[in-house]
Amino acid sequence: MMRKSWLGILILLAVALGLRLWRIEAVPPGFHFDESFEGLEAWRILTDPAYRPIFLTGNFGVAPANAYANALMFGLWTGLGGEPGPTAMRVTAALFGALGVVATWLAADELRRLHPEHLTRAMPWLAAALLATMRWHIHFSRMGIEPILVPLAAAAALWLLLRGRRTQSVAAHVGLGIALAFSLYAYQGGWVLPPLMTLTWALLWLWDREHRRVLAFGGALAAAMVILLTLPLLSFALSQPQLFLLRPEQVAVGAGAATQQGLTENALAYLRMFVPLVEAGDLDPRRNLPGLAALNLWQAIPFWSGVALALWRIRQPGYAILLLLLVGLLMPGIVSEYAPHYHRVLGAAAPVALLGGLGLDWFWREGVHSSARPVWRALRRLLPWVSAVLLAAGAVVSARDYFVRWATLPDLFHAFDVGLWTLGQQIAAQPADAVIYLTPRSADHPTLAFAWETQPGSHGPPVTFDGRHIFPLRAGDVTAPEQYIVIEEEDFRTRLLLPELFPDAAITATIPDWQGRIYANTYVRPAGSTPQRQPAVPAAFEVGDGMTLAGYDAQLAQLEAGRILYVQLYWDVHAMPSQNWTVFVHLVDEAAGAPRLLAGVDSLPGAGSLPTTRWQAGWRILDEYQLLLPNELSAGNYALFIGLYTPDGARLPAAEIGLRIGEVQIE
Repeated sequence: MMRKSWLGILILLAVALGLRLWRIEAVPPGFHFDESFEGLEAWRILTDPAYRPIFLTGNFGVAPANAYANALMFGLWTGLGGEPGPTAMRVTAALFGALGVVATWLAADELRRLHPEHLTRAMPWLAAALLATMRWHIHFSRMGIEPILVPLAAAAALWLLLRGRRTQSVAAHVGLGIALAFSLYAYQGGWVLPPLMTLTWALLWLWDREHRRVLAFGGALAAAMVILLTLPLLSFALSQPQLFLLRPEQVAVGAGAATQQGLTENALAYLRMFVPLVEAGDLDPRRNLPGLAALNLWQAIPFWSGVALALWRIRQPGYAILLLLLVGLLMPGIVSEYAPHYHRVLGAAAPVALLGGLGLDWFWREGVHSSARPVWRALRRLLPWVSAVLLAAGAVVSARDYFVRWATLPDLFHAFDVGLWTLGQQIAAQPADAVIYLTPRSADHPTLAFAWETQPGSHGPPVTFDGRHIFPLRAGDVTAPEQYIVIEEEDFRTRLLLPELFPDAAITATIPDWQGRIYANTYVRPAGSTPQRQPAVPAAFEVGDGMTLAGYDAQLAQLEAGRILYVQLYWDVHAMPSQNWTVFVHLVDEAAGAPRLLAGVDSLPGAGSLPTTRWQAGWRILDEYQLLLPNELSAGNYALFIGLYTPDGARLPAAEIGLRIGEVQIE
């Protein structure tokens, strides 16, 4: 029997891993923000011996367990000749998902032992097979983010609690404490697991007088293990409570939530996500085939049958425990925005599979243990086949919905940052001396940064700027080609400006999205070219700190009140500025004696995308500002002033009001 069990588990693992690893290098595509953020953290953990975070402070606060697991995977992956990146991280998730299937089998087996009068030996296999083929669980077993850890922790904790009660095993109680501590390091959605297991322990203690002493000892031992293992995390939480609770507070329902659903509406949304007859599932294509229920029809039938059985037998602890875990693990979603949010409540996949196992086992038991009259017995013997058909049909539909319907969605191009990941890899592969500019994304975007920070011999980050506000260029002719990579669908201005500056620039590469639209173009300024566009109002104001105002463009006449005054400053850089200067452009009324500010903008250059500390000697910077003129502004001539300052009071030029560069006529 033991040999058959191990063989069955190996087959179950093979199915689970097959659905989680097939085409893992391509599905899902790209490398989205959350994955790449954790990937960068994992890479830093692997390569920087001094970096051992208790809690990841970026991306609004992230629990660290997944990053440490991926640091280990990156080490193994690179040791075998692979490259760190999305495939390695998604393999990590697939392994956690498969372990969750095994943990569900173990938990179901303990439930069977708790209620042998109702549950058959088939129940663990049926519950684990349901989780192995559940698209909801498969989906997040193929993404390199942390929610997949929660169903594993939930199933493992239930198994160890029930096993500790049954066998009086100290190791099981210690393991329970480890599993619960792990849930706190895993994901914010798993923070409900320790209180849920406390309630589960209380249910068992009230019901099972015979094992109360064992439960008391085991509960105390598990609690001690949780406290001991989470002391570093608790210390961090007490020292930085705002950061620790930042993400939960951001997504909590309330007046500041992005959606105005209340708790009742959210609870209903999570109820409907298990009803495949209505399109009420998660709408985000990153998390779901938009609108599709978490369970298909073939999986919903045993799940709701299991819920009905659990409600019917709720006075028995095993059934009450499953309902408690289902509601409790859905609670992080119920109290937060964007319901139903599939990865926020992924921990509930474990009790969903166990409840589905109850439903499937009922069909199995009624067929195998039928005592009806012969005519009915023959029909009831078909019931085990109902379980098999439901599982098989559910698996086929899950695979179709994921690999055929969802994987081909055009929306995945943007949902998984396919364009950014492609750009990052292309830039990383360029020679180190290639001159590359990128607009409008910042070099610290994790998807981009991962590409060039983890590859040996990488080009490194390009010059990044937001071309909707600023444009850097080499002022004279260039001895080698320079590349301007423009994400066209985000930056609509650079493609209009480039032909004026470099008429001979050519598009050498294009990245289309999955709907055939241009996502990004690479423009090449050829060697020997010089900028053709010059300022409409030339000047030569020595501002200081390595900067000269070479002129500006502005509509100085025929302007009306209430309109926008566009001012584009031309800066020539002779030496890299030493400070992070804020630029101001002010429209001033000088007629009243004391100058009076009418309109103005104070901003870091390029809306902060290209601060002066990143300016390079030999550059010319085209820096645009938009001044909204007051509606009540009277006709007349007004002075235009510009200048620079720092928070500590330093100013350029030294004049108090700034540099007067011209007059604007308002009609």
